[in-house]
Amino acid sequence: MRDSARNPAEIDFQGEPRNTVTMRRQDDLQALDALLSTWPSAMPAWQVQALFLGALASTNMRLGFHHLLGRVLREDDPAFESIEQANELLAALGAAWNGLVRASESETGARFAPAPLPDPPSAAELGDFAARRHAELVWFVRGIDAGGDDPAEFGALGQELFGKLAEAMAFFERYRELLERKPEDDPKALADGARALMSLSATAEDIVNDILDISKAVRAEALKAFDDLSRTRVRAGVQKIGRNEPCPCGSGRKWKRCCGGASAIEH
Repeated sequence: MRDSARNPAEIDFQGEPRNTVTMRRQDDLQALDALLSTWPSAMPAWQVQALFLGALASTNMRLGFHHLLGRVLREDDPAFESIEQANELLAALGAAWNGLVRASESETGARFAPAPLPDPPSAAELGDFAARRHAELVWFVRGIDAGGDDPAEFGALGQELFGKLAEAMAFFERYRELLERKPEDDPKALADGARALMSLSATAEDIVNDILDISKAVRAEALKAFDDLSRTRVRAGVQKIGRNEPCPCGSGRKWKRCCGGASAIEH
């Protein structure tokens, strides 16, 4: 469990840490958003970031960003106009993926895309912020689901963290519904609401990073178990594992879809 590095008191009112890493990530997101905007059905970049975060939290070591292309473009078999268009989009998605990998390994951890709020915000802007954070948590969970994970693989602590994420999702949704039923117009109340939502957002991001840490530990343990078993088989002269045989790491997946392909795609 990493210590929280996102104390709300250290975040400006726009909800963004002031550092060069964040500025570079924002530039990458803006470039990706510009590319995706040329694809009529594509997700916006902030949804892609949440989806990728979830995929990185999957314990499936073969899952890479290219497996999510159909979801990003919302087309099962996207038809590119040219190889240049395909290469440009894949390069931008790869940069976004690798940026999240680096962020997840940093002291501050990975974050959802910035969602600025004016000072003070309107009730509608607060509602939009709450709706967006709720949607990002939904896409994070869908990213994990893309790996076909069994929740039990994350252990008791992981399942507890998923429960806390579900509570955060429910709070964001209820807050949005409350603002729709009873719009607030007092500037102080709105500013207090913004700080409360940003604090919850930072807490949710800490939980996301804790889930990422658990996933890394699960994958590392699976690789170690595979390596130990492989060494044992080599010493004993046992026949090589078939591609369609159950993986010896105990994941329940076929060898070719688990440790047998672990070197093909790296997080």
